[in-house]
This record gives sequence, structure tokens and C-alpha cells, in this order.
Amino acid sequence: MLTLKDLSASLMTLYVGAVTVGFSYLIGLAAQTGMLLIAAFPFGLLLVGLFFWLPARSQLIAWAVATVWLLSSVYLGASEVEYAVLIVVVIAAIAGIFWSPWFIAGIWVIHPLWDLIPRDLADLQHDLPLACLIYDLVIGVYLIVRIRTKFFEGATVGVSAGSRMFSSGLGRTSAALIMLAVLITQILVVGSVSMESYSTWLAAPIATALILSTIWLPVGGQKIFWVAFTAWTGMTFAHSGEPVELVIFGLMVLLAVIGFRKSSFVWAGA
Repeated sequence: MLTLKDLSASLMTLYVGAVTVGFSYLIGLAAQTGMLLIAAFPFGLLLVGLFFWLPARSQLIAWAVATVWLLSSVYLGASEVEYAVLIVVVIAAIAGIFWSPWFIAGIWVIHPLWDLIPRDLADLQHDLPLACLIYDLVIGVYLIVRIRTKFFEGATVGVSAGSRMFSSGLGRTSAALIMLAVLITQILVVGSVSMESYSTWLAAPIATALILSTIWLPVGGQKIFWVAFTAWTGMTFAHSGEPVELVIFGLMVLLAVIGFRKSSFVWAGA
């Protein structure tokens, strides 16, 4: 039976997902209409306002998700150098959740420096560097103020375990990055064999390898991995932009959160 807190957490998760995905469409619309520069400052304020009311931990996770999702649209498919920058962004977002919110604030403040480096951009992105300078700094300054006023104190995610590794922010971040590497490896392997005639025979071994890769984690760490993996499975639909697939994405995220709060059997159903 879902409690009011469970329902609230689930709806909050869907809200964060909707804001993040919706904001990427909003930025794309501004680029298409040549309004990127004009919209930069109000867009920054709008995103801050949409997340401002969230509790500390929920807001920290929301900013981590938004950091990866919104900044990834700048780098995906661009160049090897920009893929490397994207990796730095992802690492900072993860460290922000498990170690210190300063990592997330730092990436928003530092990111405009990257945008000022001369490079080839599509016509629609002509105003992107200056727009990002304005937009990113609005968010960066907000996060710094929130951190300095101790709003995020105690908001980082911990894991109950006797191991020294999981008792420190560096250890938790390292464990999360290891599991991220496992997830990326799984995605690459599945992508490379999915169109092959023998892919059916590899499905179970790949899934088994993924499961075995998690057994070294404490129970809390495993739960974090499976909630993230279940949500990621749904997230693969969100990039198409089709309404039905966005609904599936939302449903998978909802099941991921309910499974985390109530029962792992919900993940099995998802």
C-alpha cells in the first residue's frame, strides 16, 4: 500500500523528469527561433524557480539530473573532445549526489569557460556560447548561494555499510562511477550485438553478467543501482519525442521509485 510519502516522492520524481525533458525542448525551440540569447537569463531564472521549492535532497538529485540531461544535448554527436567534456560533466553530477553539492555548482560555473573556446557550431547554435554564459551563471550563482546558506547540508546520498569505502564521499562516488562504467559497457555490448543473428543467444549471458557485477555492493548500493537502471531503461524512450514513448518513460521512472521505496518486486514487474 502506497503511503502519502511514497506518492509524494513518486510525483516529485515525475515532476523533475518532466521539467528536465521539457526544458530541453524549450531550449531547442529558442534555438530554432533565434531567441537563445534573449531567453538565456529568463530561462535560467525559470529553471531555478521550478526546482526552488523541492526539499534539499530531492533538489540536489534534480540538479544532478538536469546537469547531465541539459548539458549532454550540447555535446552528443559533436566531437571526441566534447565527449570527454561530457564525461567530466557526468562525473561532477555523480560526485554532487554522493560527495558534495559543490561539484554540481562548480560544473555550472566552469562550463561557460568551455563555451567561450572558439569552435565550429551549427547556424542554430550561433548564439550558444554567450547564451550559455548567462544561463549557466544564473544557475551556478543560485547553487552557490544555496550551498553557502547550508540548504544542502546533509543532502548527499549515503549508503549504510560497514565498509570504509562507502563511509566517505570519495568512496561512494568511486563505487557509483564503477557501476556507471558497468552500465555503459552493457549498453555498448547490447548495441553492438542487437542487430546480429546471434543476439538472442547472448541476451541471458549479458543480463547475468550485469547482475553479477552488482553483488559486491551493499544492499543500499544495489538498490540505488537498480532504481537508476530501471529509470534508465525507460529513459531510452524519451529521446524519440513521441508522446506514447514519453508516457512509457514516465511509467518506468514511476515504477523505479516505487520499487526503491516499497518492494524490489516492482522492479521485476517493470
